[in-house]
Amino acid sequence: MPQLFLAVLTALSATVLLHACGGSGDSTNSAAVSAYVTDDLGDYDSVEFTINTVQLRHTGGRTCEIIHEPLAIDAAELGHDQIIERIDTTTCEAGPYNRLHVELGEDVTLRRTLNGQPVTDQCKFVSYYDDNSSRPNRLACASGVCSVDITGAINLVARSHEHVALDADLKEFTVDFATTPCEVTLKLSPLHADDKLSVGYRTSLSGYVSDLDASYDHFVLTVDGGTYTVQYAGVTDQIGLDTLLGRAAADRLKTKVRCQTIDNSTTPPTCAAQSVATQPLKTITVKAKGDVSALDSSLQTFTLGYGGTTLPVNYTKATELGKLEGVLADDATAEVTLYGFDLDFFLAREVEVTAGSGGT
Repeated sequence: MPQLFLAVLTALSATVLLHACGGSGDSTNSAAVSAYVTDDLGDYDSVEFTINTVQLRHTGGRTCEIIHEPLAIDAAELGHDQIIERIDTTTCEAGPYNRLHVELGEDVTLRRTLNGQPVTDQCKFVSYYDDNSSRPNRLACASGVCSVDITGAINLVARSHEHVALDADLKEFTVDFATTPCEVTLKLSPLHADDKLSVGYRTSLSGYVSDLDASYDHFVLTVDGGTYTVQYAGVTDQIGLDTLLGRAAADRLKTKVRCQTIDNSTTPPTCAAQSVATQPLKTITVKAKGDVSALDSSLQTFTLGYGGTTLPVNYTKATELGKLEGVLADDATAEVTLYGFDLDFFLAREVEVTAGSGGT
């Protein structure tokens, strides 16, 4: 069939959560806006694309950019774990806005399992539905970037909290395989992001670890736009987590924390990290990228070298999960996603060969 129609119970929510509150300086004229993304994809193992920028706009000329630089996301991963991911915080002029301007990378990579075998489709975003359209609207694409304006009233009021989101509904998501490359159409509409949080979605924070206190299970996470205190006593399924966090702090490795709750009444806000049995992704993960050496395919171990140091890695779990991308070899460059430490090795859930054997 030329078209694949995905019927799912929940939406793919390419969600921008705007958290507006009184900003510094003249609070009557500004609001702090935090941007988040979340997605829910169902049938695909991985859906990878890039959000280049998101802006609040008004026809009178008022604008505010809330996602400032290209953001590569895996929509399926976020959706499977019911995550809204915090990206950044910025200050916007208070007042009304009437649309979101979104620029997406034209390329989208779809990964799925077909007859027990992994299949990768390199597609293009071409069109979208909005709330008022029965036929898809063609995206304006040039030089690999597609832009779309989503209309809807957004009012940022100083000293208040406003939440708004951009939702891409997979009930209207289609992939046309009759063309080369395949073409993707999705539905876009405004969504109140509070709806996601109220049904159990967690907030994901990415940043750098400092002030680790393993005795009391807490550390400081510095993210774009601020800091959080992370309490992780509730993380019960990650062996050697203290050792992993210590290495993340020492080597300044990017760390992702999935917060069950965030208490904004503390200074800084407190993220309560907690294991959740029904959600497959680990609560705290650390990324490292470097050169592979001492590869032992039988033991599924290797040494990762970066920044003048080395990291011993066991990738058994990545193999079990089908998250080994590319062909590992000595001297290849790989990025690993780590979740613990055991028997002298840091444990990897994902390994992606980015250069060398099997890389690009």
